[in-house]
Amino acid sequence: MLKQTSQILVPVLLLATTVMTGCSSADITEFQNALSSFTKNKSMAEQFVRDIKASVSPDDPSYIQTLEAYEDAKDSYNHLLYQMENAVKMNRYRLNLNSAVDDAQSKTAEFLKIAAHTLRPSMRTTQIPFERALEIPDTLPKALHDLPAKSRGKLVDRFDEDVRWRSWRQL
Repeated sequence: MLKQTSQILVPVLLLATTVMTGCSSADITEFQNALSSFTKNKSMAEQFVRDIKASVSPDDPSYIQTLEAYEDAKDSYNHLLYQMENAVKMNRYRLNLNSAVDDAQSKTAEFLKIAAHTLRPSMRTTQIPFERALEIPDTLPKALHDLPAKSRGKLVDRFDEDVRWRSWRQL
């Protein structure tokens, strides 16, 4: 239900922002595309967690290994999001985030690899390039910066709620 509400609320909020502040539809589209990528990444990771919780015993060593890999990936990913938000708030949207992006991408790919192996241990799953499953757009800080200041704060808060990963226990 929350996901459905979010999928409805964000476009409505963006439309209202366009009408009330006069920002261009291209600015809104760029923001929506970046937000969509981050939302998909979050959904994919959280679905793996739910599947593992439903099918693997918490006493199984692979469960614990997957939990630890998820927490590492979550921390790295959320740190990247925090850096992006701060770049916008400090008006430094051109800040170089390459190391944070690389760290989030590698730790998330490692989590996906471990989770896939935990769910279906086979030689073929270890060969999958999980880095390609993620899309971490670097356009988000600029897309947020290009929006009018009046609406930017609301959208940053909405962004934070929609894409920040939750803890293993919350899922």
